Amino acid sequence: MIENYEKMNKTEQLSFLAEISNMYYNLGMTQSEIANKVSSTRFKIAKYLQEAREKQVVEISINYPRKRMLDLEETFKKKFDLKNIFILNTTIIPYDEIIPSLGKIGAKYLDSIIENNYIIGVLWGKTLANMIKYLNPKEKKSITVLQLVGSAAKDDPLIDSPELIRKVANSYGGGYKYLHAPLYVDNEYARAYLLQEPVIHDTLFLANKSDIILSGIGTTEAAFASSLWSKYLVHDLKPQNAVGCIYGHAYDINGKLINSDINKKVVGVDLKTILNIKYRIAIASGKLKAEAILGALKGKFVNVLITDEDTALKILSLCD
Repeated sequence: MIENYEKMNKTEQLSFLAEISNMYYNLGMTQSEIANKVSSTRFKIAKYLQEAREKQVVEISINYPRKRMLDLEETFKKKFDLKNIFILNTTIIPYDEIIPSLGKIGAKYLDSIIENNYIIGVLWGKTLANMIKYLNPKEKKSITVLQLVGSAAKDDPLIDSPELIRKVANSYGGGYKYLHAPLYVDNEYARAYLLQEPVIHDTLFLANKSDIILSGIGTTEAAFASSLWSKYLVHDLKPQNAVGCIYGHAYDINGKLINSDINKKVVGVDLKTILNIKYRIAIASGKLKAEAILGALKGKFVNVLITDEDTALKILSLCD
């Protein structure tokens, strides 16, 4: 069996690697036992198991304990009148496991609140994409996933709204609708006309009935510095001390929208409508985002927050 490995085509090789990996990782067989079964040597089996990992036939996930900071969560819940908050204890896990751990917490929470016929609005971002990656629903749900605002035109389309929407919908076996528009339209008349287009109007009509929002929280530097809208960063956002951006809207550390044209150019659901959605979930991490997260909390843009201990403590220090 193993003597013909080099003569196998790619699919046959991957199937063989999967077979011996299953023996080793799932059936608990030793490398020597596998070698005897396939008429090979332990050395070669070790080599093929390594190859299986390199070719991603096998992906190993280490589940560190994700102990939460319950006392700190209670402080945040009272201070910011939150529906819920999850603060990860960062003293028990390596730094590079923080984002994956937050993603798993977020995915589990989302699954606990989703009900049939829910409408879910999805934004964009790396941390949010990480959370969506860990979705593993207990059961399929009849849901609709869609865009609340236009696409942010991220350099990496895998973390932009359209891709994330598709992934959430596919995880639950639900449907999805795209908002075929950019996040901002500079020309006021063009924006008004675009909002009346049937395909866009129908999506926004449904989005107005959303039950859940999934979003990241961005700093203004990250949101605007490398985009077509960088001119607003210099002329409007920095002079008015803007610290964050959520749902395409820029705001200051007190949660007040800044007086900038950028906030009037958003293509999407009206912010007042967004603030009435039942679950406004944001996942964000990093001390550099503390001001942006604080502004989002004060502005009530978020009522469920998923973050880590270091970030949470930095946020509280800004309140003093």
